[in-house]
Amino acid sequence: MIVSAPALAARSYSAAAALYLFFSPVCHQIPSRSFMLAGHPFAVCHRCFGIYLGLFLGALPPPSVYCNILSYRWRRTWVVGATAPLLLDALLPFSGLWTNTFWSRFGTGLLFGIMASSLLACGMAELWNQALCEKLRRCGSHIHGGPS
Repeated sequence: MIVSAPALAARSYSAAAALYLFFSPVCHQIPSRSFMLAGHPFAVCHRCFGIYLGLFLGALPPPSVYCNILSYRWRRTWVVGATAPLLLDALLPFSGLWTNTFWSRFGTGLLFGIMASSLLACGMAELWNQALCEKLRRCGSHIHGGPS
């Protein structure tokens, strides 16, 4: 949908306006801070595009990959390690100490999106496993004549 908006706008389809409107509550959509396609900006800025792409890429490996690597302690470190660069890239330009670029905005968004996706996938897998174990436990107690 992000890339469809400029493709549709290039062909003067009114559906492009609906896509831009759809993303407008979550992104400023400043054209100079957005990738372009056919002379039209993506429906989101560099950073948001990085976040969405990171969410997608982070969902590709099976959740077990993340759950095996990320203990509860490392998950906190992962959150801070992926969020801090994004926050610094967004806030430091106000101090005059840093000027972000499209690559820094995109890269920090991508890192943040991968982190969010990995934690979401791992959390969902843990919830699923917990629910499955509970269901098997209940099923087993019925089979062995235990209380329900």
